[in-house]
Amino acid sequence: MPPIYKVSYVVLGENHPGAILNMDEAPRVGATVTLGKRDFEVVEVLDLIPARGEFHFLHATLRPRPPAR
Repeated sequence: MPPIYKVSYVVLGENHPGAILNMDEAPRVGATVTLGKRDFEVVEVLDLIPARGEFHFLHATLRPRPPAR
């Protein structure tokens, strides 16, 4: 079975609730994550606890991306 990444997303600098999502791939610094209708940049990724079987528990810190022009 492929790995499942349970990711806690926290948004810096604004009152955004963030999210906890199951993902097929681990987030990477510099990548874009879409929560709702907004895009965010991943600025930090940390392991919360060691993987348990195919489950990986991660924390990702995000910052808002400016709207595309």
